[in-house]
Amino acid sequence: MSEAIPSTHPALRHCVALLRLHLAAPSLAAAKQIHARALRAGVPHSHPLLAKHLLFHLASLRAPPPPPLRYAVAVLSCLLPHGTLDPFPLNTVLRIAAGSPRPHVALELHRRRLAPPDTHTYPPLLQACARLLALREGECLHAEAAKNGFATLVFVQNSLVHLYGACGLFESAHKVFDEMPVRERNLVSWNSMLNSFAANGRPNEVLTVFREMLGVDFSPDGFTIVSVLTACAEIGALALGRRVHVYVEKVGLVDNSHVSNALIDLYAKCGSVNDARRIFEEMGLGRTIVSWTSLIVGLAANGFGKEALEIFSVMEREKLLPTEITMVGVLYACSHCGLVDDGFRYFDRMKEDYGIAPRIEHLGCMVDLLGRAGRVEEAYDYIITMPLEPNAVVWRTLLGACAMHKKLELGKVAWERLVELDPGHSGDYVLLSNLYAAVGMWADVHVLRKTMVKDRVRKNPGHSLVELRNSVYEFVMGDRSHPESEQIYEMLAEIAERLRREGYIPRTNNVLADIEEEEKETALNYHSERLAIAFALLKSLPGIPIRIIKNLRMCGDCHVAIKLISKVYDREIIVRDRSRFHHFQGGAFSTADARVAPQEKAESATPIPTLSPPEGNMTFVDGVTWCVARPGVSQEDLQNALDWACGQGGADCTPLQPGGRCYQPDTLLSHASYAFNIFYQQNGNSDIACNFGGAGTIIKRNPSNNNRQFDYTLQFSIVLDHDICCISIDARKHVDDLCSCVYDLSSSESFPIRVN
Repeated sequence: MSEAIPSTHPALRHCVALLRLHLAAPSLAAAKQIHARALRAGVPHSHPLLAKHLLFHLASLRAPPPPPLRYAVAVLSCLLPHGTLDPFPLNTVLRIAAGSPRPHVALELHRRRLAPPDTHTYPPLLQACARLLALREGECLHAEAAKNGFATLVFVQNSLVHLYGACGLFESAHKVFDEMPVRERNLVSWNSMLNSFAANGRPNEVLTVFREMLGVDFSPDGFTIVSVLTACAEIGALALGRRVHVYVEKVGLVDNSHVSNALIDLYAKCGSVNDARRIFEEMGLGRTIVSWTSLIVGLAANGFGKEALEIFSVMEREKLLPTEITMVGVLYACSHCGLVDDGFRYFDRMKEDYGIAPRIEHLGCMVDLLGRAGRVEEAYDYIITMPLEPNAVVWRTLLGACAMHKKLELGKVAWERLVELDPGHSGDYVLLSNLYAAVGMWADVHVLRKTMVKDRVRKNPGHSLVELRNSVYEFVMGDRSHPESEQIYEMLAEIAERLRREGYIPRTNNVLADIEEEEKETALNYHSERLAIAFALLKSLPGIPIRIIKNLRMCGDCHVAIKLISKVYDREIIVRDRSRFHHFQGGAFSTADARVAPQEKAESATPIPTLSPPEGNMTFVDGVTWCVARPGVSQEDLQNALDWACGQGGADCTPLQPGGRCYQPDTLLSHASYAFNIFYQQNGNSDIACNFGGAGTIIKRNPSNNNRQFDYTLQFSIVLDHDICCISIDARKHVDDLCSCVYDLSSSESFPIRVN
């Protein structure tokens, strides 16, 4: 019957014209109405001209929702009984299927060989493979396209670059890209290659390709900029990111929401929270749910947990519905800021208020939340009762918490599950080795390391990146490959000497190796972040902030040392390690897991007064943690101070009033006694300078006798913020007199330090 209706039939021509007319604003309702009108006028289902334009109209529908795949396949099916199928309608349906929630339909249609392939057949098929991560089938299509003579077409090669990049084979993607003649590459080619490197954590290669792109006079678009900003954020290249930001404003891409979201991510990952907030505010009505999520996660990672949750509250008031990823960000904020109760409250609201079924990522956040807070047993109970089968990441999170809090038995349980789920993962061996070392089981450490060698399990080497003068420099522990390594190590020696004069004593318990103390001190001094800081101090002007990116977690000793370096050299130093930020500004208080950002406090409109010297009598009992605070200090900040003094999760902060105390057993504080320097300030003058850590001298300065000294044999762990003083004591000897305070180690009564 299709042959009985010629292409010049008035009803057919009229319906085709209507389908073309509606292409400017295609809609499914219009397509169905026009289709029905054609059928009523006697145009058959199987007429190829009607099917061609109807399918093209369906493919032009703008998502969401995606084009109706079932409807498109039904239209295509009407053409099958009538001779050889033209490639155009089949390719159109392939394109619809590749972008639908069921991309496998495209591959199934291709297997049926309904029409001979042409130049437009392979791009949607390769797109479907990329979405399904079907690498083997994609490679077969690559071979088939080469056999049919289509593999050298630029849009087929672009799809191949995207496929290999999506499947993690960025080397294969780059090989295809290199085979493309430079003159034939288009903007999609460059963006596909940039995205392949960016998605696979290859920021240096992103910047290299971007430089090549600019060299052949290609103008970047929004997708290009997103890849470049992602690379800058990955390596902490803030200066380069700022220059890209200037370019964005110059070419008018500032209204592109994807670019703005990437800028928020860049500034947050580089520790410039104020810039991230400014970009977010400037977006105005252009904010998307990704914008809100990026800011929430960025604030949380920089230690602004409460601010992150406040942003989420504002988002709720804006009547925006959070996505699964948004809730991961909220739980991440609670986890990294120690807000256990808030975390469980948001987890319940996620299910009850928004109908979001918990995924394994959300459940993993809850395990991390409990583990970071030191509630490891509860984390284990949570895992064995969770509604989904825990994966390797969940058990790895528990093993990390066990290593942090020295929970050997639970650590072994987590290790056994990891051996079953993800054998050979180097990070698991490292965590278990750290746990054994932390509890002094050196024989087991050696056995485990021999097992790693035997099984060819290799640990990712630690490295640190620092940006300086338009370049990013990489350092590894004990690195001497830099052409100026001699000057760098001389600078390290100078830094070590100045730190010793400040009372710094290396925390050798952070070296989890059974070697001599002197070797441990040397190992600590040559950590990659210290090499990067020494290089930056040599090569940058005074007052310039130093930003370090470290791929592993920074040890506690480096945290203390860098805090003192910041103070001695009067430099702002920001270190981003694997999971957190460390902010140091001229020796100001910073926290072990990025919960406090002191530079933000410094910008407060109301200046915060410093602590006055302690007054009245007090008793220090061996193994007690004292925590006192001014009125109005939040419980979160108190917990931050305790985590810094006692180790994360080593002390639980109960509600404290100003002048109160937090009492903890000595067993939780054995790792908290280390060298630290503290100054009580009053009226801008140092009243007491205490060099803590082993036998030493405490100097009391007063107008009558500036040289009065008292001997002591104490080890202290002290945190001094503007509002909080937190002290852990490991006493070894009775101290007779200090600042009119009485120390009676045999007394069970404790008097708090009182703050004016």
